[in-house]
Amino acid sequence: MLAPTRSLRASLGSDRISEYDAPIGAIAVNPAGVDSSLAWSETRRNLVIAIPPEVLSELALQEFDLAKVELQPPAFGTVDPTALGIAQRISVELTGKATPNELYLDSLVTLFSTHLLRTYASHMKQPQPPRGGLSAKSARRVEEYLREHFTEKVHVAELAAVAGISPNHFIVRFAVTFGMPPHRYLINLRLDFTEKLLVESEMPIAEVAYVAGFSDQSHLATTMKRYRGRTPKELRFER
Repeated sequence: MLAPTRSLRASLGSDRISEYDAPIGAIAVNPAGVDSSLAWSETRRNLVIAIPPEVLSELALQEFDLAKVELQPPAFGTVDPTALGIAQRISVELTGKATPNELYLDSLVTLFSTHLLRTYASHMKQPQPPRGGLSAKSARRVEEYLREHFTEKVHVAELAAVAGISPNHFIVRFAVTFGMPPHRYLINLRLDFTEKLLVESEMPIAEVAYVAGFSDQSHLATTMKRYRGRTPKELRFER
């Protein structure tokens, strides 16, 4: 819940209806295949994250060596500050004026999924937190992969596979190694390529945006202004 909501009526796994007031940060966990219902009488602000069972199972195997996942839903109205923090960041990214960064959202959903398993899965073994960065070999492979694919859609899982570690550990170790999260590194690669094209060619800005991996010219202009302090038109005018 991103804002408090009164008089929610919910059921989960049975016909019994519970009515409760949900404070900000209240979390509801609905395992796949479990019948549920939810009714409300006033406008509510919440974020729904749907994770395919096979994706959650794969993450559980990679992160926790857990072959079978059984989620144990908390009581209605349970507040989860960690989940709230991630949900707020996802909401900001999705509702902002700029086009959402897909790799950033993918990273946030991976972090949320890991927290879900760590907190609400039964028979959970608490893993050791990742320490240090990527090995030199893994860092080189990931960097080469990003430089070859930076104009395409890139997902955390594929980068983690290139590095040979689990997705959640990858996010942390990448930031330690490169001094920034994966999505920011990807943005820098796209902007470096954009600036090169703007300075060295007469390619229209809309086409530059497309070949550099941005959704459109507006997305490029907003991103470039935010991270480089000037727009494509300003850079082309200065050359």
